[in-house]
Amino acid sequence: MEIVEVCVYKFEELSDSAKDNARSWFREGNDYPWWDDSLGSIKAFCKEFGVEIKDYQVGMWGHSYLDTNAENHHFRGRKLKDLKRDQTPTGYCLDCTLWETFHDTWKETGDPLNAFNEAIHVAVRDIVKDMEYQNSDEAVDEMLIVNEYEFDVDGKRFRY
Repeated sequence: MEIVEVCVYKFEELSDSAKDNARSWFREGNDYPWWDDSLGSIKAFCKEFGVEIKDYQVGMWGHSYLDTNAENHHFRGRKLKDLKRDQTPTGYCLDCTLWETFHDTWKETGDPLNAFNEAIHVAVRDIVKDMEYQNSDEAVDEMLIVNEYEFDVDGKRFRY
């Protein structure tokens, strides 16, 4: 039988290079945590107008977009006064972005299709910004600390 002594470190105890290794480990194993909620919010927004999502690509690298089949006929018979600016059909924060942008843009331009497209554009932009933040050293460090991950001296996750 052999007894091995191992030193285990909290993230904040690691050297700078070990912290970089720990961050890399965390980033490799974690996708954007709010994607399902974000997409659900956009789908609920589209459903309100009978619009379908045709294609999308949203991420930090490359061109992000979300294409729909929205056309003027999706908004016929609609009146701005009948739509609440503060609707939150899914309860997720992106609902606010979509509905506030839609309402404000329609009020400003008088064009509901343009307002719809602008709301989608702003929502995608906000998702990308949040993805960038969630991938930042600041956010990753916070997750490593709050979840009390443990590491070896080189920043590799330690498991008992």
